[in-house]
Amino acid sequence: MGREFIMPGKIVSGSKALEDARGHFKALGSKALIVTDEVMVNLGNVDILVRVLEEQNIAYSIFSGISGEPADIMISAGLDLYQEEKCDFLIALGGGSPIDSMKAIAVLSANGGSISDYMGKTIKGKLPPMAAVPTTAGTGSEATQFTIITDTKKDIKMLLKGTVLMPDLAVIDPQFTMTVPPKITAATGIDALTHAIEAYTSGKAQPLSDEFALSAVKRIFTWLPKAFHHGNDEKAREEMSLAALEAGIAFNNASGSLWTERMTVLQ
Repeated sequence: MGREFIMPGKIVSGSKALEDARGHFKALGSKALIVTDEVMVNLGNVDILVRVLEEQNIAYSIFSGISGEPADIMISAGLDLYQEEKCDFLIALGGGSPIDSMKAIAVLSANGGSISDYMGKTIKGKLPPMAAVPTTAGTGSEATQFTIITDTKKDIKMLLKGTVLMPDLAVIDPQFTMTVPPKITAATGIDALTHAIEAYTSGKAQPLSDEFALSAVKRIFTWLPKAFHHGNDEKAREEMSLAALEAGIAFNNASGSLWTERMTVLQ
């Protein structure tokens, strides 16, 4: 029996990956909504992304209203700005929360309604192009067809899924992880390790997902201690960023049922 294997449309990784991805941003659209948080703004990471967009004459609007885990209220606010500014694609800059939020905003921009309408359904349709620029090495959301959004009225976390939620472009640039403090480096690294192990032990694992899962585990055991103790070690940061990507790819293709089970417990 054939098995489907899903990955981001394009992946640009390594040192100066953001600069090397300039042409790919240009191909996505003419005006981007940058979905991020205030931490990324204050660290100057948004400025780095903006300079790349300006070099390509790409217009943009910044939505920095993602605070903590993404919730329906944040998604509605992001959608309003996306529509008001007449954006035609999205870029997420940050950890899992901005990336998950970008996916949810894209869904509503294309299909309408409330984000709660999509709980328990497989999302379909043509979404606007999406690019994910992760700034932590952990969630792997840049390589998954899932997003988790809180319904504030019902006080539950909703699992939303669909292959259309896979970003068209993932930019894995270690420069954005260099300022991550040791505690967060460790926590996100363990998150990636968990994804890789869950993927490898899943009953839905397949040969390709096993390759990515095993590679992620090896990278994490080798490079996480170095990234933790020496945060300015660019090689360690690059390897951990790749490990998180690999773990996300493996998890996405082997462990979708585990996400459903986990969200059922949370509800």
